[in-house]
Amino acid sequence: MPVEKTINKGEKKFWIVTGENQFEEVTEKEIMKNPQKYIKKQIWQKPPFKFEIIVTLKRIKVED
Repeated sequence: MPVEKTINKGEKKFWIVTGENQFEEVTEKEIMKNPQKYIKKQIWQKPPFKFEIIVTLKRIKVED
């Protein structure tokens, strides 16, 4: 008896280019959990949409 795949429609999937004509499909949650792993990689969301990871510092004023 075939088993149906469970699909979470709210979860975004991205393609990480690993080599020529090869890619790995990962979720947004995986990228956000460990962004350093994907910093210098090409990230696509089903072409033509390409993404890049940007890390920023946010300045917060602390009152003593």
